Amino acid sequence: MQVRHVPARQGLAWFRDAINLGSRNPKAVFGAALLLIGAMYLFVVVLGLAATLFGRGQGAAASGALMGVAAVMTLALMMLMPILLGGLMHVIREVEAGRPARATDLFAPFKSGRLPQLATLGVLQVVVAIVFGLLLVSITGTDYVKEYMAAMRDISTLMTMPEPRHPILLFVLQVGYNYFTYVAMLLAVPLVLFSRVSVMDAVRGALRASVSNVAPNLLAAVLFVLGTVVAVVVVVLVAVLLGALGALVHPIVGGVLSSAVLLAFGTALLVVLAGGSYFAWRDTFEGEGMPPPPFRGIEA
Repeated sequence: MQVRHVPARQGLAWFRDAINLGSRNPKAVFGAALLLIGAMYLFVVVLGLAATLFGRGQGAAASGALMGVAAVMTLALMMLMPILLGGLMHVIREVEAGRPARATDLFAPFKSGRLPQLATLGVLQVVVAIVFGLLLVSITGTDYVKEYMAAMRDISTLMTMPEPRHPILLFVLQVGYNYFTYVAMLLAVPLVLFSRVSVMDAVRGALRASVSNVAPNLLAAVLFVLGTVVAVVVVVLVAVLLGALGALVHPIVGGVLSSAVLLAFGTALLVVLAGGSYFAWRDTFEGEGMPPPPFRGIEA
């Protein structure tokens, strides 16, 4: 599998093109993202009802059943996420190619013959997270983990966060883990779905791309994070304002308006994330790897 080396400025093109996705077929792209959020929410509700059913009663048996259901819920969610993310990338690919697309094409991976491979990516992510968690415990110690979890539960009381034994090493490991796992997952999904390679080949190719193209990947990630931070401030202010105005009519109206703003923002954020990942896969593995045109602003 050939991994193309792309210039650092390509990260700007990925970010720009991901934002401009809404200018072509917004009904399909944003509709698919909204459908993804709805499907995940419905899945969580169903699993939550199952957890409530199995967690009834008292004693060790009920606690064990509840923990088992929680573990199954987590694994199921992690398996579903790459499938739906691949479906959103499929919609984006069809729109970019000028082919007709609908929001319901989000579920195309279920008919692609690649469903087991995509679900396996979610399982691998769980395994890596467990291994990384064990590594962190070996570095920081079990006391730090317990104190950290207690501080997170009581964060409203401004409880002092515990200090790890090796803070610099912990920071480096966390940054490296986040970078490689996110890049590997976001590139492995289109590699499995579109390039139709095996799961292990997809993971190896994604990891190679995360090393050889670290500059454009980091640039796109920084732009995404900074853009998200700025957008969150604006969106929260708008949501609070609309909620307050709507509450003058009725509290339910205020709640609906503020929730609609937050839902729209989450949908747009998901489109930008999936779109940027799709463009990164295209230029790294499938496209010509041409340098981006001069930046002339954002259309959408």
